[in-house]
Amino acid sequence: MTEFTYIFNLEEAVKSLHDFEKDKYLFLDTEVAVKSFKEIDFFSDKVRLIQLGNAEKIYIYDMFLIPEFAKYLKEILEKKGVVGHNLKFDIKFLKTNFDIFPQIVFDTMIASQLLSENSKEKHSLQAVTYRLTDNNIDKTQQSSAWGLRNLSEEQLEYAANDVKVLREIFPILKSRLNQINTPHKATGVVHETFGLDNAVAVVEMAFVPQLAMIELKGMPVDEKELSSMLTTVSADYQRRYIEFVRSSGVDPFSPHKVTAWLTGRLGLKLPKTQKGSLSSQDSALRKYMDIPQVRQLIEIRSEKKLLDKLKELHSHVKNGRIHSQFRQIGAPTGRMASSQPNLQNITKELRRLFKAPEGKKLIVADYSQIELRIAAEYVNDEVMIKAFSEGKDLHRFTASLILDKSYEKVSKEERQMAKAINFGLIYGISPRSLMEYARNNYGVDISLKDAQEFHKRFFDIYLSFKRWHESVNQKLSKKHSMTVYTLLGRKMTVHRFTEAVNFPIQGTGSDMLKMAVVFFGKLKKDIDASIVNLVHDEIIVEVAKEYADKAKEILSESMLRAGKILLKKVPVEFEVEIVNAWAEK
Repeated sequence: MTEFTYIFNLEEAVKSLHDFEKDKYLFLDTEVAVKSFKEIDFFSDKVRLIQLGNAEKIYIYDMFLIPEFAKYLKEILEKKGVVGHNLKFDIKFLKTNFDIFPQIVFDTMIASQLLSENSKEKHSLQAVTYRLTDNNIDKTQQSSAWGLRNLSEEQLEYAANDVKVLREIFPILKSRLNQINTPHKATGVVHETFGLDNAVAVVEMAFVPQLAMIELKGMPVDEKELSSMLTTVSADYQRRYIEFVRSSGVDPFSPHKVTAWLTGRLGLKLPKTQKGSLSSQDSALRKYMDIPQVRQLIEIRSEKKLLDKLKELHSHVKNGRIHSQFRQIGAPTGRMASSQPNLQNITKELRRLFKAPEGKKLIVADYSQIELRIAAEYVNDEVMIKAFSEGKDLHRFTASLILDKSYEKVSKEERQMAKAINFGLIYGISPRSLMEYARNNYGVDISLKDAQEFHKRFFDIYLSFKRWHESVNQKLSKKHSMTVYTLLGRKMTVHRFTEAVNFPIQGTGSDMLKMAVVFFGKLKKDIDASIVNLVHDEIIVEVAKEYADKAKEILSESMLRAGKILLKKVPVEFEVEIVNAWAEK
């Protein structure tokens, strides 16, 4: 049995807070009364219980019976540290229900994810508790009827137990995080409040409340234009689909039938997939674009993708905004994943739908060639570092060296080719893979002979990358695994070459973006400006028109500060623009 006190009297509730006066941080959980656990609505669903505890006491406050207690809780929860599991959920409900916004947090779910690196471990409170303590907690009451007038003893016991297990797992997680040495010393209020020394963990914890607010704010969208575009594209797609089926006799979305039609009827030679079957993917067909039927097939597929995305966006519009869900650690690199809907894969064509509302502006900022800058710093490549220090465009610079022509005479097409070479070869892809990568991602055709020559020249020029790749291969061939770190100290044990070279670069980029977001949240203070979307190395802010210039200045300072912490030899560059619509950037 877990000892707790259930409070439904305001005077008793206020008095109970005296027990927390000396605590630096408290353990927090909430139980919410929702219409549907499958579609939780943070704006209309209600918080029933708030559970708070320290090392000795656990109090359960019934907010249906003492809603006025929120103003007393606000002061304590916004000043002290808060330990919880999946705190983004609790913070969003506390903000919408009571205007309470805890910002000094330790999230045990995020801590567990950081420690598991790339394993398949689960990170629910039940899974983490069992893994660390062998205590198999019962979660059957989680989706019970929290809106009942009288809660059962089992429900109250369950609510209290969630705080009790937080007390047990928090010190274990903190200790394990602190055992990981990071090249940067942890600083700031999160470090001081919880005694958390791991710099990566401090950044992730500071990021939790910022991400909660990004989700609550939502991305502004022109609902009328979205509906109009959906209707137009849907009608055009239906017409094209029917025409294609009538003329070809095959379903454009049946790979087996399409492959047979392409080879049998059109006599095309198709490449084989890794599994040995013939590929009819768009990338395999691009060289046949001059054939009307092939062009028609690719256009139909492309329009179907556009239609599906429009439907996804339309289904999630609420009062002119789209509230996406972000997984804070969506990949081992620390990159986020967006869903319901995914706002990180919006094409240029669709970005025009995302517009600033009346009286507002959007600020769109992104780091310039950041992966290459991080890579140059990480491997300490003097040639690349010198080029960046001289303010050169690295794609144009690489093209000039590989093609042996002057920097000024590099054409737009040659720069595009060098872009594929830079981004492909820093991660060690083969000449054959470079051909496919250039065609599929940059629309550039490179022969195998040229790809082999460019591959050789690239590593002759950027010798440190050659040495780095050789070193990684040697370590993996000897031990079959190795531990790699980002420049901030995010850690991962890898078994494959691609992981070993991708993780430190992309992970550092993720660290940098999250740091910039945290800095912006602190520096903007009371300015009417909110981050509304994040896309890998891009930050989108919505701001009142009168504060646009000031917010642009603060965002620039935040991005520069984050960049300078991690990049010591390579200059940090980024673009920041004030626009009316996302597409204008």
